[in-house]
Amino acid sequence: MFSPNKSLVYLLFKVVKAEEAVGKRLAFDVTKINERFKGAVFKRGHVVRAEDVEILKDSGHYYVYVEEESEELKNLRDEIGEVEAVYELGRFIVGDNVEVHEADEGKAVITSKVKGIVKINSEALKAINTSGVFVVVTRRNNDVVDVGSTVGIVDLIPLTIPRSYLNYIKDLLSNSVPVVYVKPFNNLRVGLVITGTEIFEGRVEDKAYPVVKDKVVKYGGVLEGVVKVPDDKEVIKSAIREFINSYDVVIVTGGMSVDPTDFTPKAIAEVSDEVVIYGIPIKPNTMTMVAYLEGKPIIGVSSAIIYFRDWNVLDLLLPRVMAGDRIFKEDLITLGEGGLTEAFLKGMGRY
Repeated sequence: MFSPNKSLVYLLFKVVKAEEAVGKRLAFDVTKINERFKGAVFKRGHVVRAEDVEILKDSGHYYVYVEEESEELKNLRDEIGEVEAVYELGRFIVGDNVEVHEADEGKAVITSKVKGIVKINSEALKAINTSGVFVVVTRRNNDVVDVGSTVGIVDLIPLTIPRSYLNYIKDLLSNSVPVVYVKPFNNLRVGLVITGTEIFEGRVEDKAYPVVKDKVVKYGGVLEGVVKVPDDKEVIKSAIREFINSYDVVIVTGGMSVDPTDFTPKAIAEVSDEVVIYGIPIKPNTMTMVAYLEGKPIIGVSSAIIYFRDWNVLDLLLPRVMAGDRIFKEDLITLGEGGLTEAFLKGMGRY
């Protein structure tokens, strides 16, 4: 990994035949691509040997770039190479909980230092990629990442750029950084209210608890309180109020549709300070409600999470909740495009 304080020797480069490169240092990675391999055959800085010539030609490189060091020519060519350029820009655009590494083929890789969700400044990212010089490719906004996960890659289209142009890009982004960072998951305490008279009376075994617990733990939370209640609006409201006083998040399962005994949406709406949405344009689990009481989120989900166990709406909402994001209606109504998920299609047998 480069250090921003490292004093770099100014390097020029020229094109030579593979045979003429013997004894010289490669100015850039030399790559090879076939159906089994993609990567650097020789890395930047490698001193070419006589036996390397045939390898270069077999990889399609009859000509290569080699270094020419010259302090005297430094002032005549104010340019920096791709490795230094992408690393410097990468360091400039990142924020909390990520780090930048040098990678093969003149790229810089941005990785996460924590488990959490990726945050992207989309407009700033567009500005970079509009330049036609730098390319920054990232994970989607709010994607879940683990420690060490790749969050983004910084690439350069030309082999070198003027220092003045890199400075121009940085000035352009000065009010828009960070462009990429990660919000860590918090150890939020969750209370689970399981509704359904048939479950409360023991006629039917509850299957929602293990699904909810798995999702909560997956995204860094702790499921601490669980209560089963009948299909009674006032009892459901009382359970929600009690859990809001004790925990950071309340999840309510069951009774979210339009059956005569489905009182959960009304209970959540009446007890909350704000209903963000009821009915998210996504499949599965459209009949989901998000609300807030005393600044704490209440998530009402249907029993369909039992059927759609591998991926359901909790995989969409809990990462943001656990990272401390406030969820707004605008965030959710845009989900209709792409909301017909693979999980739903597979579950319906139509994938």
